[in-house]
Amino acid sequence: MNQRHMPVLLRKLMIPSAVTEVSDLENILDNLDAVVYVSDTDTHELLFMNKYALKNIGGVSEFDEVRGKRCFEVLQKGQSNPCDFCTNPLLPKNGDTYLWEFKNTRNNCWYQCRDRLIQWHDGRQVRLEVAADITERKQVEVELQEAQKELKVLAEIDSLTQLYNRRAFFMYADKLRKSLSKSSSLGLMILDLDYFKDINDNYGHEAGDTLLAAIGQKLNSLADSNTVIGRMGGEEFAIVFHETEKREKLDFANQVYKAVSNVKALYFNDLLHCTTSIGVSSQPASTPLRDIMREADNALYKAKSAGRSQVNVA
Repeated sequence: MNQRHMPVLLRKLMIPSAVTEVSDLENILDNLDAVVYVSDTDTHELLFMNKYALKNIGGVSEFDEVRGKRCFEVLQKGQSNPCDFCTNPLLPKNGDTYLWEFKNTRNNCWYQCRDRLIQWHDGRQVRLEVAADITERKQVEVELQEAQKELKVLAEIDSLTQLYNRRAFFMYADKLRKSLSKSSSLGLMILDLDYFKDINDNYGHEAGDTLLAAIGQKLNSLADSNTVIGRMGGEEFAIVFHETEKREKLDFANQVYKAVSNVKALYFNDLLHCTTSIGVSSQPASTPLRDIMREADNALYKAKSAGRSQVNVA
């Protein structure tokens, strides 16, 4: 440690024991498995970096190699101006520690940082930072978050059709309903594939699954922020949507009817397809979802009773 970096009292004393203490302190700091550095809060000039910081972030072995440089030039990658996340303005004036985390742009490691304002030996105000590498912990956190997302998908998505399952459909359909004004119209249609049992009986359930997956893919293409689509079970699907002048219930139901009825799935040498019956209802968004669904279900019953392969609007 250069004399200009020694505490002023020790420089005044300049006794062997004081020099030894400073040397010991520098040795301790250099052997910490943590980043330790000091920078001027006004000029951002680096005043001290321990060897761990020099090696793992600065990419150098001696402080003289970065002396006179500003902290963001050494600690970050390709920066010519102070970091937009600089903690200088956030540091408590009473000397308390400011705790935060960030990903370093030079070595892509995550650090938990403890920053505080201290007074340097020449009287200027500086930032002292001690930062511990928490990259492994962050990787575990990311893996846990990804696992949680995967579990959420498994809990909400029907694996065959990639549509919402029954439970998730009701949850997100009701969220859509509650997001609309009470005077808005909420449309709901229930689809039942016509004579789907014949496909399973004639070609096997694997063939039926192939067609269901293809229909699910087609229905998924119709989903947006104002449309919730789910598989209710077996060959039955449901769609909730915000009905507007541009998306009137009968027009949208006919669009869905054509989309599903035109789906063709190749199963070995056979081309599978089927039509669908659809029951449609729309009510003010203030109406409970179960009531709208009951009305759509009655409309579906009428469509099937009338010969199937058609749309019936309640």
